[in-house]
This record gives sequence, C-alpha cells and structure tokens, in this order.
Amino acid sequence: MFKYLAGHFSKGLLFVKNNPQIIYTIFLVVFIPIAFIASGQKFLSVAEENQERLEKERVGVMQDIFIELAALKMDDHASLQSIIERLKDQNKESISEFKVVVFEGGQQKVIASLDKGEIGTADEKNMFFYREAGARTDVSKIFPVSLYGERHWNVVRAIPDVETGAVLGVVFIDISMRAIDEVAAQNIKSAYIFLFFVVLAISFLLLRQAKIIDYTVLYRKLKEVDQMKDDFISMAAHELRTPLTVVKGHAEMLAKSSNLKEEDREDVSRITVSINQLNTFIGDMLDVIRLGQGKMSFNRQNIDISPILEDVVGSFAVVARQKGLEILYEKNDIPKVFVDAEKLRQVLVNIIGNSIKYTPQGSVKVFAEVSREMVFIRVRDTGIGISAEDQQKLFGKFFRVKSKETEDINGSGLGLWIVVQIVSNMDGKISVESIKGKGTDFILSFPVAR
Repeated sequence: MFKYLAGHFSKGLLFVKNNPQIIYTIFLVVFIPIAFIASGQKFLSVAEENQERLEKERVGVMQDIFIELAALKMDDHASLQSIIERLKDQNKESISEFKVVVFEGGQQKVIASLDKGEIGTADEKNMFFYREAGARTDVSKIFPVSLYGERHWNVVRAIPDVETGAVLGVVFIDISMRAIDEVAAQNIKSAYIFLFFVVLAISFLLLRQAKIIDYTVLYRKLKEVDQMKDDFISMAAHELRTPLTVVKGHAEMLAKSSNLKEEDREDVSRITVSINQLNTFIGDMLDVIRLGQGKMSFNRQNIDISPILEDVVGSFAVVARQKGLEILYEKNDIPKVFVDAEKLRQVLVNIIGNSIKYTPQGSVKVFAEVSREMVFIRVRDTGIGISAEDQQKLFGKFFRVKSKETEDINGSGLGLWIVVQIVSNMDGKISVESIKGKGTDFILSFPVAR
C-alpha cells in the first residue's frame, strides 16, 4: 500500500515538475478568492467605522446646539420640552430617550423629557452617566450599551453656566443604532452576495485556466511528434542523398560515353534532370526543417552584392538561351549591404530560376537601385504573371500557382517560403508586383550597411 501511494506521489511530483504552471493555477484559485474576501471584509469594517464616526459627529453637533439653547432656558422648562420634542420629530428613528436633568438635593431631577411621566421625578438609573458628564463640561461622553440585543449609545453632556461655567444640568440622549445597523447589515449582505458571485466567476475562470495544463501537455506531445517528424525527414533526406549522388555519378559517366546512341543520351539527360530536381527538393526540405528549428546559421558581412548578382545571372545564361529567353543584368553603383553572401546567392537562384521557369517567351532582367537608405534588387520578367488572389498566398508553404500555363512545371512550393524566411533573417523584405499575362517583378530590399 505504501509503495502504491509513494508511486502515485512520485508521479504527481513529476507531473508538477513538468508542468510548473499548475502551481501558479492552484495559487490563484486559492489566493484570489481569499484576497477578495479579506479586502471586502476590510472595506466593510472601514465603512462601518466611518458610519459610526459620522453619527457621533452628528450627535455632537446636535448636542452643541442644544447646550447653547438650554444654558439660556434652564428656567423655562416648557421651552426646553418643546425643543427636545422638535428634535425627536426630526430624528424619529434614532432618538429613543431625550431628557434634561438638574441637580437638586443630591438628586438628578428631570425637568424635560420625551417621557412626560418622568418630568419632576429623580432619575436614579442613569446616575453613573450624570456623574461622568459633570467631570467635563466641554465634551460629550458616549457610552455604548446593548438593549434587548440592539445597539444604543447613551450620550451625556453637562450644561454649563455661560458666565460662571458652573454645571446647571445634564442632557441625556439615548441614540438607537438600529437604523444604522439595518442599513449596514443590508450593505454587508449585498456586498457578500456580490463578493460571492465575483469569487465564483474568478474561480470558474481560474478552473478554466487550469485546463490549459491539459493543452500544455497536448502541445508538448504534439511538439515531440513534430520533432520526431522533422528528425525523420532530415534523416530520410540525408539517406536519400547518398544513393542519388551515386546514381548521378553513373549518369554523368554514361553521358560521357562515346558508345551511346543519341536517343540513349537524351534518356541519360532526363535522368540527370530528375536527379537534380530531387536533390533540390531534398535541399528545400532540409532548409524548411532548419528554419523551423532556428538552426540555419547566417554569416552576415558588409558585402558588395554586384558580383553576386552578375555571377548568378551568368549561371542562368545557358538555361535561358535553351528556352529562347534573353537574360540581362543591368549593373549600377550601389552601396554595400549586411547579408550572408551564400544565403543571398541561394535566394537569387530561387527567384531568377522561377522567373525563367514561368516565362515562356521574352526576357528576364535583373538590376539593383538605391532609395531612402535601402537597396532594392528587382528581378523582372515578361512571363505569365500572377493574379491578385494568388499573390496573397504566394509566399505560403507548399503553395503553387495552378493554371493551364503551370500544369507542366514541376516544383515543391517551398522555394518562396524559404526565400521569405532567409530574407527576413537578414533584416530584409520581399514583395511582388505582377499583372496576369504581362509579367512579374520580385523585389528584394535590404538596409544600406552602416
């Protein structure tokens, strides 16, 4: 049993190690709801404290005003009675008791009260509050009490003589906090309901986010499969090149033989062409894998590209002549660019080769020019052109223009995708300008070397 649990625990640790984002997800699922609850509780506590502070200030202001009036009307009990009744009418929900007492014969005699039945009697039950009020005449004293489970404030304040400062009497007010507590309770209830739904929504989102772990595992497996695919293709491509090299060598030996008939020599030539096409395809597949894995190396230097342009154009002279095309290179003075010479050669071979391939008659012209600190290389042909719709997909992987004019032209559809990746890795750009049936311009652009 212990080994069984230990085995599962080890698998769990390994899974967490391979998927560290699960710790982050669990942390968020636990921490964010707790943080929301804690912050919500803190907010509610602060709100309650502020509400009570405001209520105390309101009571204090009310007592300050009443004390000023009461000090002048201590002998006019009817006026005092009228004032406290008006104050009661204005604060029906909060004032439970309101009375004024004076000290006579060692007792606290009520001279005005909301309970008219106690006027003229001694208020013995609140003797403690009256003694506390007499200690200082400049402030109100508030005593929180509980009455039948309801919060109350007993507020007392001495009434001083305006001239002598002697205590003339005491004001006693019982403030019920029921209305405030009901509002606070309702606010708390609403806040907790809102908080509940917020936490529920966050938890739901975080749990949904936890599913990303499944997608991460799936992604890792797909990545492993993709890596295996690339490794297989790379291995197969290298293994294919060896016998192809042998076959090509024998084909070239046969082509040099003086015993071959003319028709046999043409068959050997077709074999050589097919071998070259297959070699090109294998090279394209290996380049795709290298670019996809970021393993293609670039040896960039500040170089004069004119010799490269001239050399590549010259290498296509025989091919163009056999097809009846004119191939031209217009040499101009252009500054150096920071590129990999061999990779630029590869790009030019691909683009110029395509131009010759898709130009049934006319010419292919190559030239370079400078504008706004950029060097532009143009490969212009008078070929079949490319439609606007196909231009949008032209640089995609495995895309080939399909039409009657191209049905006899072979190709993998990888060349231009490889060109885009290589040019981009050298901080360059490639674009195309074409009119269907009129011809095409491929434009390479690179920053002038600094």
